Amino acid sequence: MSATAMTSDGRLAASERARKEKQKARRDTRMSYLLLAPYLLLLAMFGLFPIAYAFGLSFFDTIEMVFWGVTNYQFVFNDFRVPASVLNVLGFVGIWVAMTVIGVATLSLMLDSVGRRTANALRTVYFLPGAVTSSAIVVLWLFVLDPSVSPFQPVLHGLGWGTRAQVISGVGLAGIFAIMAYFSSSGGWIVVFGGALSSLPVEVMEAARIDGANRFQLALRIKLPLIWRSLVLMAILSLAGGLQLFVEPQLMGLAGPQFAQNDWSLNQMAFQYAFRMGDFGASAALSTMLVGASIAIALVIVFATKFYKID
Repeated sequence: MSATAMTSDGRLAASERARKEKQKARRDTRMSYLLLAPYLLLLAMFGLFPIAYAFGLSFFDTIEMVFWGVTNYQFVFNDFRVPASVLNVLGFVGIWVAMTVIGVATLSLMLDSVGRRTANALRTVYFLPGAVTSSAIVVLWLFVLDPSVSPFQPVLHGLGWGTRAQVISGVGLAGIFAIMAYFSSSGGWIVVFGGALSSLPVEVMEAARIDGANRFQLALRIKLPLIWRSLVLMAILSLAGGLQLFVEPQLMGLAGPQFAQNDWSLNQMAFQYAFRMGDFGASAALSTMLVGASIAIALVIVFATKFYKID
């Protein structure tokens, strides 16, 4: 066979392989879209459509159904209670996100350095509070914060707090809500981080140990940098959830009439507009701004940390 014929056969074979690879890539792409279809459908139905509907509703007087332009937004900005609610929520979010990132990372790294059975048992214990709903968590913590019945009675008395009102005033509502949120959500994240840490390359861990790294150095210099994206994701989701705070301040009236505040958080304000004042347009405007702020902050964090950059 001549060299020309061999070259021609080689080109045909390469062309055939390229064609088959393209067909396989197209099949894989179609399968990916098929697998994503249920999620995208639910996202459109319960995410994008409600946001779009609320955004459109925010430009109308919902009583007379008259187009108002930005009047609802002006009303929200001029409400003297909104700036206080913003500061309340930002204070809560700042405390909670810091507690969650530091606490979950520390506990996850500590659990990864002990035996597997002990770590799994402790992760289960940490996860249990997350099985309790937010409303029940508030009621439970009202007992924990009461020095007369709390299991932490010696600590509370040692700090000079003899009543539940003194405890809440001393810690502050933002701090109380952050503690509630931390213990109700951190267990689930500790389980997630346990999976992330167990998937780290064994070769890297062994090489670090051979180089003389102790457990603390291994956790701080090797494991933590390898799971930083999981930490960023946790911070973003915690931030988004924290901005939607509603149940905890809504039920704090159970601690006493002095703690019953119906406008402490932004979600409470939106609830007040819609179901106490009947102004769904103002409620939609505030809700839309809250969603926009959540998305904007998340994007800033994503791009500032180069979250999607491939190492």
